[in-house]
Amino acid sequence: MEQVETAEQIVEGVVVSQQSFLGPDGNIYTNNHVEISKVFKGSVVSEMDVVTEGGVFGDLMQVVIPSAKMNVGIRGVVLVASDQARGFSSLASNFFALDNDGKQVYGCRHAHEMGELEQLISRTTGIEPIELLKAEAEVQVLTESVERVTPTINSVHPLHVTAGTRTLITISGQGFGTEQGNGRIAFRNADDGGASYVSLNDGPHYVSWTDTEIQMYVPSATLYNTAVAGSGSIRVINSSGEFAESAEEVSVDFAKSEVIYSEALSKTKLVGTQQGGYEFTINQPLLALLGGSEMAELALQKWACNTGVNFRLKEGYTSSTSFNHDDVNLFGLSEPGQLPGYLLGRTITTFSGCGTSEGLQWNLIEVDILFNSDINWWTAETQPMPNSFDMQTAMLHELGHAHLLQHNSNPASPMYFELTQGSMRRQFDVYSDIHGGAFVTTNSVNTESTCGDEF
Repeated sequence: MEQVETAEQIVEGVVVSQQSFLGPDGNIYTNNHVEISKVFKGSVVSEMDVVTEGGVFGDLMQVVIPSAKMNVGIRGVVLVASDQARGFSSLASNFFALDNDGKQVYGCRHAHEMGELEQLISRTTGIEPIELLKAEAEVQVLTESVERVTPTINSVHPLHVTAGTRTLITISGQGFGTEQGNGRIAFRNADDGGASYVSLNDGPHYVSWTDTEIQMYVPSATLYNTAVAGSGSIRVINSSGEFAESAEEVSVDFAKSEVIYSEALSKTKLVGTQQGGYEFTINQPLLALLGGSEMAELALQKWACNTGVNFRLKEGYTSSTSFNHDDVNLFGLSEPGQLPGYLLGRTITTFSGCGTSEGLQWNLIEVDILFNSDINWWTAETQPMPNSFDMQTAMLHELGHAHLLQHNSNPASPMYFELTQGSMRRQFDVYSDIHGGAFVTTNSVNTESTCGDEF
C-alpha cells in the first residue's frame, strides 16, 4: 500500500470532535480531534488533530472525491502525512473504520480484520505497534447478563436497488436484537469493488430495527462518513458483535451522492440545470496535453446526450491549476506533485445549502476537476498502451462525480472505482450510468425549490 509507505503517522483512535474551517486556499477542511490508543508509525502521542478535506462551513459544503472521511464517535486507523503546499502538518490520506470491539475493519480492501491490518502495516513499515491504552478502557464491555446470540438472515428484499435514493431494503431473520444499540448493517464497498464492507452506525438511514426485521435506506453517504453501498452480500451485526452474512446478493445499480448532516439525510441537487447548465473551463496544461483533440468537449457531450444533464465546455481557457471556490468550473491538469501519486484525478464539488419543505437541500454551484500531471496519459482514440492510463475513461469518471454519481460495482462502467494501465471503459452501462445520471437530472429538474441563484 503506497499510502502506508508515504504516511508520516499511522495511529488507531477515536474521533471525539470535529470543526470545519476555511483553509488558506479558500476551500473547506475539517479538523478532527483524535484520542489515540495505538501508534503504528510516527510520533508516540496520546491525541492529535487530523485534517480531512471537505466539510460544511456556514451555508457552503464541499465534497472531495477521493478523500479520507472521519466521523465523531467512530474508532479507526488513520493514515496521516504533511502537506506543506497547503500548510497542513497532519492531513489524513485514509481512514479505516473499526467495529465496536476493534476486530473488524471497514473500508480496507487489503485487510478485513484488525490483525490482518496490523500485520500489513508492520510488514510495510518494519515497526511493531505501540499500545497506549488498554482496550478495556475504550471499548464498551457487555455485561454478563447480555446473551451473545448469533443472528441469521432468512431473506433480503428487494434484491435490485439503488443507493442514495432513499430506497428501502428489508432484512428478515432472527437474532438481530430487540433494539439496534451498537448494531449495524454492512454493505459491500463500492469504493473498492466490493472487496471490503462498509457500514453506518445508528442514524437516519435506519427506519426500524426488531429482533426479526430491519428496514433501512440503502446508503451512499459521502460527507464525514463514507458508506457507498455496492453489489454483493450484506451483513447484519447485532449489538453483541455477532454477525450473519446473507446468502442472497443485493444488486446496486447506481449510487447517488447524499449527505448526513445534523443527524438528518439531506438531498443534493443539480439546480444549475434550470439556469442554463454547468460550463467547464479547460486549463492550458490539459489543452496542451490533448494537442488539439476535442476529447474534453466530447466527454461532456457524452454525459449530456445520455442523461440530459446540461454540461458543456466554455470557450477559451484558463491558466489555473487550483481547486478554488471562484465561480469557475475547472477541468484541467494539475501541477507536478500537486496530487498524490496514487491518484489519477480528483473532483471537488461545492454546494450551497438552504431549507425547503422537504428539509435541508444542497445545490451544486461549482465543480473543480484536476487530473494528475505525473501520470502517463493516453490521449488517442485507440486502445491505450500497456504502460499508460486512458484519459477519456478518466474524464468520463470524474464528470460522473460532478453528475453526483458515486462509484458502482460494475467493472465495465466508467464509474467503477479503479482504472488499470492499458485498459479503458468508454461505454456507458444502461443501468449503472445512464439510468443513474438520468435519475439525478430528472430529480434535480423537478425539484420544488432552487433556493436562490448562486451558481
